[in-house]
Amino acid sequence: MSSDFLLRPLPERPALSEAAPWQYPLPTDRYLDNGMRVVVHHLPGQHIVSGCVVVELPLSSEPRHLEGIATITARCMDEGTATHPGTGYAEELASEGAALSLAVGQAGLQVFLDAPVSRMDRALALFAEALVRPTLAAEDIERHVDLRLAEIEQLLSRPTSFTPILLRAVVFEPTNRAQRLIGGNRACLANIRPDDVWAFHGTHLDPTRATLVLGGDFSRNDPMPLIESVFGPWRGIGLPPAAHPMPTPGPPRIVLADRPGAVQANIALGGIGPDRLDPDWADLKVATHAVGGAFWSRLNRVLREERGFTYGISMGMLPFRRGGAFNVASSFRTDVAAAALDEARGLMSLEDAPLTADEVTDAVSYATGLAPLGFATARGVVDQTASNVLNGLPLGHVNDHLARLRAVTPESATRAYTVMADPARISIVVAGDAELLLDPLSDIGLVPDEVVHPEDIVG
Repeated sequence: MSSDFLLRPLPERPALSEAAPWQYPLPTDRYLDNGMRVVVHHLPGQHIVSGCVVVELPLSSEPRHLEGIATITARCMDEGTATHPGTGYAEELASEGAALSLAVGQAGLQVFLDAPVSRMDRALALFAEALVRPTLAAEDIERHVDLRLAEIEQLLSRPTSFTPILLRAVVFEPTNRAQRLIGGNRACLANIRPDDVWAFHGTHLDPTRATLVLGGDFSRNDPMPLIESVFGPWRGIGLPPAAHPMPTPGPPRIVLADRPGAVQANIALGGIGPDRLDPDWADLKVATHAVGGAFWSRLNRVLREERGFTYGISMGMLPFRRGGAFNVASSFRTDVAAAALDEARGLMSLEDAPLTADEVTDAVSYATGLAPLGFATARGVVDQTASNVLNGLPLGHVNDHLARLRAVTPESATRAYTVMADPARISIVVAGDAELLLDPLSDIGLVPDEVVHPEDIVG
């Protein structure tokens, strides 16, 4: 190599400009003749196609004595179809390199599919089979009822899981479906029969309440003709728009769930919160992140790092399609539980310590910086758009939300949080050894309104 080359001056470093704000990809939006909505994301380079059929099916539509029937129906839908009964359906999916899963929430049912774009024709046809023509065999229904009953037993053995559920049962009035288990309790599950599941599927799964969200690289083939051929023949009875009742709060209460002999206490406290369409949603996301949603949040920094009371404590929003809740949850040694709860309540108050500019900046940077990473795959994009549809949000909700996050100020976040987390409206659930906890709780002014057994609440 010539020494002259090495002595040449380096070119001037190019000027760097600030990156433009990232934008969530917007889909096309149309309807089939049968009333089914179709939302398609063309995502170049995404050769694994992801799909989700969202069925608007609020759990409040379940008969009260059959709560959990939506969950049992969903779990049986991939156990075989009219065309591919029994294990033949799973074998067909596997032969196409496809995976199918289902989920049930307060607002409805979601059926998910992932498959290579090269196998999309066959995979999408199998996808429709599970939704429209499942076998719903009696033996599968009975088996899934038994499995769900076993889940409840496991739930009752894990206080970290059932304490937030107990809090929800305390926060909402008993008339609200949101107050009870999504998958139903033992008494309701015992009532479910195959005839009930067949009738529920036939009545509530209708194309007029269904939306297909599809994402992938469709540069070679427009997916609409395939979608029309697969889902177009689906016919229903033509249901009116579903009603999503606003959950109503119960009076604030302190409940002690007795677990004799427990060496630690699990604590959950919270109350009513808003849904994602509330004008204060962005402010509350920032505020709860700063108070208890991040590792270096106020709650975690003091109770974990400084006091050593817990391995971690978290705060989060729990939005429904209409209304919602918020909660703080953690577990502590029994001997420090009351002191930790007392200090947590103090840290949750912003009256004398409003949010700072640094806290807001960190929370906004985290949320806006993390967003693109969550949507790097077709699955991430489809999951988010399906969530938007399920919760009645506009397709551009992510971009709107990011813009609102960037507009949050310490003053606006503090104001919104203070209104929501009013100490006078917060309920508290403590699960642990009642004999060891009653006096310490009373000493800090938290006399339980009720002492219960977890199984009496969970059902």
